[in-house]
Amino acid sequence: MSSGPGSRPPHLVLGTAGHIDHGKTALVRALTGVDTDRLPEERARGITIELGFAPLDLSVEGGTLRLSVVDVPGHEGLVRTMVSGATGIDLVLLAVAADEGVMPQTREHAAICNLLGLARGVVALTKADLVAANLAELAADEVRALLRGTALEGAPIVPVSARTGEGIDALRAAIASAAATAAPRTPRTGPPRLAVDRVFARKGFGTVATGTLVGSTLSVGDALVLHPSGRRARVRGLQRHGAPVERAEPGIRCAVNLQGIGLAEIERGDVLTLPDALTPTRSLDAELQWLPGSPVLEGEASVGFLAGTLRRHAHVVILGTASLAPGARGLARIHIEGAAVALLPGDRFVLRGFSRSSDAGATLGGGVVLDIAPSARRRSDPDLLHALEELRQRDPVTDVRVRIARSELAGVLRDALARETGLAADALDAALVTLAAEGVALSTTSNRWLGADAVSELEARVLAALDTHHREEPLRPGMPRGALRGRLPLHVDPASGELAVARLATRGRLVVEGDLVRRAEHHPRAAAPEAALLETLRATLRAAGLEPPALRELAVRTGATPERIRPLLAHLERAGGAVRAPGDLWFDRGAVDALRETLVAYLRKHGAIDTPGYKALIGTPRRTAVPLMELFDQERVTLRSGEKRILRSAG
Repeated sequence: MSSGPGSRPPHLVLGTAGHIDHGKTALVRALTGVDTDRLPEERARGITIELGFAPLDLSVEGGTLRLSVVDVPGHEGLVRTMVSGATGIDLVLLAVAADEGVMPQTREHAAICNLLGLARGVVALTKADLVAANLAELAADEVRALLRGTALEGAPIVPVSARTGEGIDALRAAIASAAATAAPRTPRTGPPRLAVDRVFARKGFGTVATGTLVGSTLSVGDALVLHPSGRRARVRGLQRHGAPVERAEPGIRCAVNLQGIGLAEIERGDVLTLPDALTPTRSLDAELQWLPGSPVLEGEASVGFLAGTLRRHAHVVILGTASLAPGARGLARIHIEGAAVALLPGDRFVLRGFSRSSDAGATLGGGVVLDIAPSARRRSDPDLLHALEELRQRDPVTDVRVRIARSELAGVLRDALARETGLAADALDAALVTLAAEGVALSTTSNRWLGADAVSELEARVLAALDTHHREEPLRPGMPRGALRGRLPLHVDPASGELAVARLATRGRLVVEGDLVRRAEHHPRAAAPEAALLETLRATLRAAGLEPPALRELAVRTGATPERIRPLLAHLERAGGAVRAPGDLWFDRGAVDALRETLVAYLRKHGAIDTPGYKALIGTPRRTAVPLMELFDQERVTLRSGEKRILRSAG
């Protein structure tokens, strides 16, 4: 992060960490002037039970940087609360008492910070006034050993005393220096999300929820949804450090006054976000870091799952291998018990067990979410493992490509991609443009995206369906679009099928004629012995003129069944050799065309014709005269007016 003249540092959150009674709250009070022990019980017992918050203004080059400070409890029984605070912070202030050195909760908090990816921080060696310099240096050496190999290795260690004020200015300078080089650890793009860590009612305002905002901005008037309940609400008001604001920027501590949700309907662990911004999940795939002091992870393990401000029971299963050794990294699938959780790729989590170790207490490990909509593949499936290895890159184009490819023939809607990846609209669209330009993915008219391999398979299925149809119905000019869609798998969207058809038509592999689709090389034709029967029918109709035999009589004359004759007559009609009239009568096309000319000429001269005149003009009995009259009505040559027919103006 740049902090030169004219630049504005991003909003950052500083969180405390450390063993109980190592002076975290006193340190925050000395830095900010705010006592974060707000509960009577906290003040009476002298320990932090709930999260405490305060603003910290620091002088940096080019102006003043305001940090939001989260003071977390150090008691072993309140690790969940500690994780709630640590999840949303960007840099850490680790407090270690000089007179006690590294203690159990120091180790567990340091491990949790490392699991959460905290790479910037400062160590405050508190109560330095109580020990000699050599003892303080021994404590500092313990801290250096503790942080060796972690992301916080090399963090500055500043001896301080909150009681005397010794080292406070140096600590402020060290925090300012760390903040000046700290990149935001929590998301600053994508949907706004606020993991609720505190909720209360304020007289005259109603329900208020607090938390650290990540993603994008939140404004007064925004519509929100609360996960996991799905309750809808609206932002009635916003505050930052007690001051009203119209917009809350990501990376800050804020309070949200909610309209539409009662106090009893919201609790710590819930997440506020925009409607349809994400899809809560009960299963996720993740990159897992197993701590060195944890037991070997084999098969499936029951754990406590902490992410954001929520805690759930969960089951973790290693992917791609039978076990995970202490201190190792691997891939895992995590099944969450209870209601679905509102998470996105990139979110960090902590796993805790039900017994303690000497290194990190009950903390077993943790990691980062890779996929909130995991595919239903076997845990050893190489395609699954390869996809997760790609998702570990956290590259937008790769994230989108993997999700499109795994959707196979079903494809995936753009909106679903947005919910699954958490990408901002511009980043998602840029990734889609790149994939389309590379020919890796294609979009349908319904904004559904398919991988190139899936489209190729759809094209092959379309061609195979046409080949089958042409083989079974050689006389038909093509396959109706609806029938073709019916030959594709049920989960294929109609627009995806149309995309395959359009691409094949562009390449000349098939032809689309109205509602019919055919192979480019297909031409309706009859093979022997059907060809001979077809010629017999053609000759019979031509000889019969305007008095053709009925279908059953044709069957008797030709020795073929009506079921065999009917498609041949339909072929003759399509080929222009026959005309089908009402009553299932088939006439020779030439005879009908000649009669039409005669009828039109008559009506132009006489204006109208009645039924007896019609029969006389046609020269046939009623059996064929009436169907021919109705045929010309259907063709919109004539119009019935009472007992007469007249010529339509368009005729």
